Amino acid sequence: NWWAGMRDSEVHPLQRRKLGSWHSPRLCTPKTNVMFLKTHKTASCTILNLLYRFGEKHNLTFALPKGYHFDYPNFFNSRSVKGFWWQNGQHYNMMSSHMRFNRPEVQSVMPADTFYISILRHPVSLAESSFNYFHFLAPAFKHSPSFEDFIANPWKYYIPYLRFNHLARNMLWFDLGFDHNAEFSLQSAQSVVAEIQQTFHFILLADYFDQSMVLLRDALCWSLDDVVTFRHNARTNAKPKCLSPAQEEQLKKWNALDWYLYQSFNKTFWEKVERFGKRRMDKEVAILQARREELQNLCLLKEGKPPKVKQSLGQGVQRCQTGYVTMMKHTLNSNLSISDKELCSRMIREEYEYTDLMRKKQFPKT
Repeated sequence: NWWAGMRDSEVHPLQRRKLGSWHSPRLCTPKTNVMFLKTHKTASCTILNLLYRFGEKHNLTFALPKGYHFDYPNFFNSRSVKGFWWQNGQHYNMMSSHMRFNRPEVQSVMPADTFYISILRHPVSLAESSFNYFHFLAPAFKHSPSFEDFIANPWKYYIPYLRFNHLARNMLWFDLGFDHNAEFSLQSAQSVVAEIQQTFHFILLADYFDQSMVLLRDALCWSLDDVVTFRHNARTNAKPKCLSPAQEEQLKKWNALDWYLYQSFNKTFWEKVERFGKRRMDKEVAILQARREELQNLCLLKEGKPPKVKQSLGQGVQRCQTGYVTMMKHTLNSNLSISDKELCSRMIREEYEYTDLMRKKQFPKT
């Protein structure tokens, strides 16, 4: 099994203490070639952290961007992968930075047996979160006096094909590589969903994050600690707005493509849960949550306040890009042992810091 092949010195002391409790034997082979299509405002930064941790622990290679995204919002091109062309087109184990999906180009970079995953979020809560986070970046949001005004009459503020306005309408559809301004047609929407199902092995749901982690762990044959995460890039200073049923319906109509997409994969998600077993799922979620709480108690300073984050004024998808929100940042306990500090530091390491670290490891001379 996964742990039987590891030397005792390779197991972190905290993992060794809980090996019997947290790590049941796995009679399968862990997958090490994973492509994660990182969508926006869907807890994707949290998943990116666990992928970087797994890759770092097992010395896997990442297809890394030259900056912090693969020339987003343009379609992905293999030329945007650092080192790909002057390393004779080598394949990588993992790919996880923001892109607009382009299947042939991604397949030219990743091995044939790659496991493809992505994550969706309910379009209503996604729209509310996006309005706050991308308020200075998406022109439609920037020109709206309030979220309520935007919901009431989005066409008053939205100009199709204006750069970064895809963040204001059918953003998931766009990230997956399709036309987010297309008129909704059931036949074409069904065709797109079928294409996505042919490409991606598993679509996670941010709204059911813990259940997604349980299913992901089972699909990848990873250990529990591999999928235990702390929240990343989450806001701290504002609660989601309470919308009326009529406003929610307006947002579903405005994001009709994303709404169809979400409904389709919500259905297949719960079909997977049924096959996995409801009682088994409840048990695994409880174990996951208990482990997260144990690691939070070990790693994180309870009374620390998140620092204020500088707002972006729309210079592209860059660090700390927020509108009206302050983003959470974790603070480590000060009395950690050296080994515990190493473990905890990895768990709180943010996207850009981790990307820089992996780039330095893979390209030490540049």
